[in-house]
Amino acid sequence: MADKNTSGAPQDLSDKTEQFIENNSRNLTMAIGAVALVIVSVVGYGKLVTEPAELEANENAWRSEQYFMMDSVDLALNGDGLYPGLYDIVDEHDGTTAAARARYEIGTILRSQGDYQGAIEAFEEAGLQDDVLSVLSQINIGDCAVELGDYSAASSAFNKAASASRSSIGEDYLSPIALYKGALVDLELGDRGAAKDKLDRIVADYPTSNVKATAEGLAAALIN
Repeated sequence: MADKNTSGAPQDLSDKTEQFIENNSRNLTMAIGAVALVIVSVVGYGKLVTEPAELEANENAWRSEQYFMMDSVDLALNGDGLYPGLYDIVDEHDGTTAAARARYEIGTILRSQGDYQGAIEAFEEAGLQDDVLSVLSQINIGDCAVELGDYSAASSAFNKAASASRSSIGEDYLSPIALYKGALVDLELGDRGAAKDKLDRIVADYPTSNVKATAEGLAAALIN
C-alpha cells in the first residue's frame, strides 16, 4: 500500500509545483529584469558618458527599451519611425552594453512568442556582464530548453544560473528559482538525488523564498 501511495507522488507534486513556479515566477522574473534594465541604463549612462560609442548606443536604445517594458512588442523590436528598434540597436551598436541588453530583450520577446530556439540564441549571444540579467538569461535558456524537450541543456543552464546567482545582488530571489527549476528537470532526467539536494538547499539557504514551502513538500515526497 505504501508503494502505491508514493510511487506517483513526486511526479504529481512536481506537476503542481511546476505550474506554481511558472505562474508566480514568470511575471516576477520579467519585473526584476525590467528593474535591472533601468538600473543598468541609468548607472551605465553615468559611467559611460566619456565613451562615444556607448553613449550613442544608450541614447538610441532608451526608447526601444521603454517600449519593451511597456510590452509594446512591435515597437520595441522594430522602432516607431523616430527611434530605432531592438534589432537596429543590435545591428548598429554591436559590442556595446546597449546591444547586449537589446539581445536579452529580443530573447525575452521571442520566448513569449514561442520561438524558443531563437530565444536561446539571443540570450546566448547577449554576453551580459550584469549579475542579474546574466543569471536571468541562463534561467530563460533553461526554460526554453525545457519547452524544446532538451532536458540535458536545461539542466546545464539552471545549474549555471544557480551557481552565478550566488554572487548576484538578486541571490535571494534568483537562486531559489534556478534551484527549483533545476530540481524539476532533475526529476525529468530521473535523478531524484540531485533534485532533492537542490530542494534541500532552497529550504536551508533561502527560508524566506516564495518557493520554500513547495520545495519542502516536494523534497519530502522524494524520500523513499
